[in-house]
Amino acid sequence: MSTVPAKPTSGARPEELVEQRLRRLEAAWLDAVGYSSSSTELRNHPAFQEIIALGEAAVPLMLRDLEERPRLWVWALPRITGADPVPPADRGNIAKISEAWLRWGREHGYRW
Repeated sequence: MSTVPAKPTSGARPEELVEQRLRRLEAAWLDAVGYSSSSTELRNHPAFQEIIALGEAAVPLMLRDLEERPRLWVWALPRITGADPVPPADRGNIAKISEAWLRWGREHGYRW
C-alpha cells in the first residue's frame, strides 16, 4: 500500500508517493508543533490535517510506526478509519492506545 501515489492537494507533488508525502508532512508538523503539549494545537495543525487527508493509504504506514514505538498517530487513526478500538480504561496511555490500534490493524487485515 505504501507505493500508491497520494492524491495531490495543496503543496503535494504529483509524483510523490504516500509514504514520501506522509514523512514530509510529519516532519513539517513536528518541526512546527512537536514541542507543544497542547493536543488541540497538535491536531489542528495544517500538516496534521493533510496527513489525515491521505486516508486509508496511510494506515499501514502509521501502524508500522506504532509497532516501532508509541506515536501520536493514535490521534489520526480514528479520524481516518472511523474506528475506536481503545478500551476506556486505556485512554490517556499512549502505549496502551498504540497496542489497541496494532491489534485492530491485525484483526482488520492490515499488513505493514
